[in-house]
Order: sequence, then C-alpha cells, then structure tokens
Amino acid sequence: MPNTIPEIDCDVAVIGGGIAGLSAAITAMHAGAETIVIEKAPKLQRGGNSAIADAQIRYPHEPDAYCPTGQTKEDFFAAFMKVSRGRANKDLIRVVVENAADVVDWLSELGVQWEKGYPNVAGYRRQPLGGGWQLVDTLYKHLERGGVHVAYETAAEQLLTDRSGRVVGVRVLEPEGYTDIKARGGVIIACGGFEANVEMRVRYLGRFMDNIILRGSRYNTGDGLRMALAIGAQPAGQWGDFHSAVLDARSTPFECGVTAIYIFQLGLFIDEDGERFLDEGEDFRDQTYVKFSKAIMNHKSGVAFNVFDDKVRSEDPEVWKRAIRTSEEPYEAHSIRDLAALLQIPPERMERAIREYNAACQSGVFDPLQLDGLSTKGLAVNKTNWARPLDTPPFLAYPVTGGITFTFGGLKANTDAQVLHTSGRIIPGLYVAGEPMGELYYYNYMGATSVLRGAVFGRIAGHHAAQARLAQ
Repeated sequence: MPNTIPEIDCDVAVIGGGIAGLSAAITAMHAGAETIVIEKAPKLQRGGNSAIADAQIRYPHEPDAYCPTGQTKEDFFAAFMKVSRGRANKDLIRVVVENAADVVDWLSELGVQWEKGYPNVAGYRRQPLGGGWQLVDTLYKHLERGGVHVAYETAAEQLLTDRSGRVVGVRVLEPEGYTDIKARGGVIIACGGFEANVEMRVRYLGRFMDNIILRGSRYNTGDGLRMALAIGAQPAGQWGDFHSAVLDARSTPFECGVTAIYIFQLGLFIDEDGERFLDEGEDFRDQTYVKFSKAIMNHKSGVAFNVFDDKVRSEDPEVWKRAIRTSEEPYEAHSIRDLAALLQIPPERMERAIREYNAACQSGVFDPLQLDGLSTKGLAVNKTNWARPLDTPPFLAYPVTGGITFTFGGLKANTDAQVLHTSGRIIPGLYVAGEPMGELYYYNYMGATSVLRGAVFGRIAGHHAAQARLAQ
C-alpha cells in the first residue's frame, strides 16, 4: 500500500489555542464555518500564554469610582505609540483601540466573569475572575458546546498551498502520525512566538538567551512563524526584543507564570554592589515593568533587589497582597545593614546609597495613584515620582530579574489580519492573530494589551476566513 497522508476537510483551521486562536475559532463558528483548532499542548496544558497570565485587558473608559482618571481612545492610542517610541504600526494600534471595549463586552456575553472593582490609574482594565486559566476554559467550553473539534497534542508542521500560492491547509503531526487538514476558507496562525525555542532565542535575541526564565508556555516554539516564512511571508516588527517582567529571581525556570513584583515603583532597586541604578518612579508600572526587567537582566550579574520599608506593606495591605505575586518570602531585617548582610551585598555601600536617597527626598504629597512628582534632587539617578524616605523598619527585599513572556517579532499583516508576502501582496488564505503578528510592540510593552490584541485580531481573522469560505 502507498504510504499516503490522510486528509481532513474543514472551512477554517486555527493553529493555536490561546486567546487569539479561541477568539478566531469562536467567531468563525458563529459565522457558520466548520472549524478545527490545532493545539500542540495536551488538554490539561491548553491555552498557551493566555492560560498562565492574569489576562488583564485595558480599554478606553469614562472616569468612574474605580478609575477617576478614565482614558479616552485618543489617550490610549497616544500612550501605545509613546511606549513603542512611535514605531508601532499606527493602523494596527488604531484597530486595537477602537475594538477594545467591544471585545470586553463580547467576552462577557460568552460567559467570562470579571474581578469586581479593579482600578488602574494608567487606564481602565478588567481582569477575568480566576485569571487566564478561567478565561480560556470558559471559551473552550463555548467551542465544545458548538461542536468545534480541538485536536490536542497536535503540532502544525507545514502550510499547504496550491499553484496560485493560496494557503489551502496545514500538515499536522498527531500522536498517530501526519494528517493534512484542508481548510477551504483559510488557515489562521495564532500559536505564539518563539519564546520557548532555545535555538531561535539565541539566533534572534542573543547568545546568552539560552538560559532565561520562561514565563509562558513551553509549547510556543515559533512553529507558525517558521511555516509562514517558508512560503514567503514578510517578517515584521522587532525580532530582537521581547516581553518580560520584574520577576522574583527564585522563580521556576519555565512556565513560572505570574511571579512578578508589581509594586516595584514604590521601592528601590539595589544592585549587587549596594547601589541604585534606575529611576524606579519614571512612570506608571504598566509603562516601565518590561523596560526595567530587561535593564536588570543587562546590569552586572542580572539580578538586583527590590527594597521596601514597612510603610508600603502596612499602609495598604490589600494592595501589597495583590501586587506581590510570588509565593517566596522576602528577606526581612530591622536595619539596612542587617538586610544587606542577608542579601550578601556590601553593607556600607547599601547604607550609604539609601542614606543619600533619603536625604534627597523632597517634601510633597505622596499619591500612589498619580504621577505625583514627589522626587529626589541631586542624585546621579533621581527618582521622579513616589520618592519617600526608606526609613520605617522592618526593611524588606525581593531578589528580582527578568524573564521572557513572548517575543515581539512576527509577520507583516494588514488590518484584516491577512498575512503579506515579501513581494507586498496578500497571501490568500493565510491570517495571523496574537503573538505571531508583528509591528505592535517595540522596546517596551503597553500593560494589559496582549490578551486584548489577541482577541481583537483573532475575531477579525476568524470573521474574514469564514467569509472567504462562505463566498465560495
């Protein structure tokens, strides 16, 4: 018998089962398209990075009791562009901004429940009740009720094209062997970046990236990017950079999820030599945590200490509890010298650095919910906001470093989520959503927008792929 590869027909094939892929599949299903989801992970590990994340979603909102500042669409757009130093694709960012509030309503209609009263001064946001795992679990259940087949433990290997260059399906490797999934409406790439692929990390991000904490899914190994580039898809975005966070340096080395210190701006960063080296109060956490985490990784040994006094912990214990996202206990002592000894850094230098910082703090009104302008003066590295003396024992410290969440490099796409060829033309039948889409993030990250962009462009890709099938 000939060793032929079996074929399965459908209307839309979605590669990846995180928020982008789920949003695409649900949208295609609602449009009447027969849809298959290809998920590399086993069922219990499904959901990609979305399942491991808090899955917070920022969106424009009028001022209210939870967010007195509010945020207009124009403010949101301007902040997004500022964080990328103006390099993000304005057309793509505009699509995210314009569709953000609608995505939240759509997810609510699908049964996603939200934490009550989740304020954020950098822009209104929602956080799914139960985090990312509950978000994706809710969407999977919706797919299952709609009869969509999810192929678990199935790796996408190769895009299938016809003579015209149209993508007509994808070859996958299941536990039983290869299968060709023919997709009449198209294939949607939504399977993450290359953050879990050591070879690609070193190739694109640098030779020391083989040993870095992986926050996200071990199954995000760049398969979608590799397949698309192989048929001439145009690479786009910042392939040499990535999303990170200020993590507890004691985190597990892979799939550590959210072990971040989310209140670092109210403390100080002290390096291994007992010195400050960053303006911790430069901006709101959302605009600095990715930038700072990479600065820490690139500074000396790559590990620093986030130091606080008891004011931060005792003044608002609930905020402290929500912002310290690690199960590890802090180092704690009743003097800076004793804390330095615990951290194994020079006590004299750390004492001097904090003494000089305390003396440089200016009088004013401290307001953690605003850029309060409470700064230091006269230091080599001043703190721009939230600068209060570190003088109330006990003193606390967390060892911190960075870790990789997702990569910024991706595929060139238009606002309909269609992938473009290196020639500049559209690749018919090929769509992209989520992390594999390039040109959204550069250098830094706009907090609480990754799940958002995945849902926005997932819905767009699912809609257009389904319409392409229905138009045949």
